[in-house]
Amino acid sequence: MSPLAGHGPIPARWSEHHRPVATGTQTGTCTVTRGGGEGTLDDDGVWHPPTSTEVYRGPCRITPPSPVANLVVGDQRIGTTDYKVAIRWDAAEILEGDVVTVLTAEDPHLPGQLLQVTDTSGGGGTQQWERVLTCSQDITNRDEP
Repeated sequence: MSPLAGHGPIPARWSEHHRPVATGTQTGTCTVTRGGGEGTLDDDGVWHPPTSTEVYRGPCRITPPSPVANLVVGDQRIGTTDYKVAIRWDAAEILEGDVVTVLTAEDPHLPGQLLQVTDTSGGGGTQQWERVLTCSQDITNRDEP
């Protein structure tokens, strides 16, 4: 039951009002690309990766993993780490396996990083202000900080 007759607890256009606020917190920029096909071999036997299609370019907010866990096997650090990447709510469909490339960020270590989308279900619901993706980064061959 609503607190006032004829009025719901959530005003009309609630999400529309708050979407610009959520987008305003996305202070970095990124692209999301999707590979197509399996790549090709040229006449010299050189493999060429498939052409990627850009499905999103725009603002993003990247939340680092907390805490970052390192697993060392032998002399090599191995594993993956997950990030949350928020993008505009009305972005084109993002699929698992798409690649997020960080273009700009306050953290000088993030631009140029590649993250693979592993889950697209975050941030949805009946009130949606942004899309939240879970992305994985392979840290196996990353240089030590």
